[in-house]
Amino acid sequence: MNPGRVTAALVLLAAAGILRILFVHFFSEPRREPRREPIDPRYEALRTLVPAGEAGYVSDLPVAVHLGEDAASLGTRMYLMTQFALAPVVLRYDDAQAKVVIANVADPARLPELLRQRSLALVAVAAPGLAVARPR
Repeated sequence: MNPGRVTAALVLLAAAGILRILFVHFFSEPRREPRREPIDPRYEALRTLVPAGEAGYVSDLPVAVHLGEDAASLGTRMYLMTQFALAPVVLRYDDAQAKVVIANVADPARLPELLRQRSLALVAVAAPGLAVARPR
């Protein structure tokens, strides 16, 4: 076989592969995959309130931290959305003794009760049910 023909065949195969990848990525996948919901906008205010580094995280709902627990629970989703919104800040779950603590509750009326139970002082409210606190 002629080296020129081998090169041409490889170029054609590579071009076909590239065109297939572009078709799947830009045309086929967007039509079949449902759009993902954007992260809850109430977490955006946290970025300006929480310094870089680490922060504690407390909530009125449990988070799935052990094998076999429901990883799709509301408490776990709230924790993951908070972690995503604050990245690269590391959230330490159930740590009310950190310098900065994020208090995140499903029912905003329970925020004062959670702060009292965990001996936290309110620093700022980022959104209903979402606050930055510190240990007393």
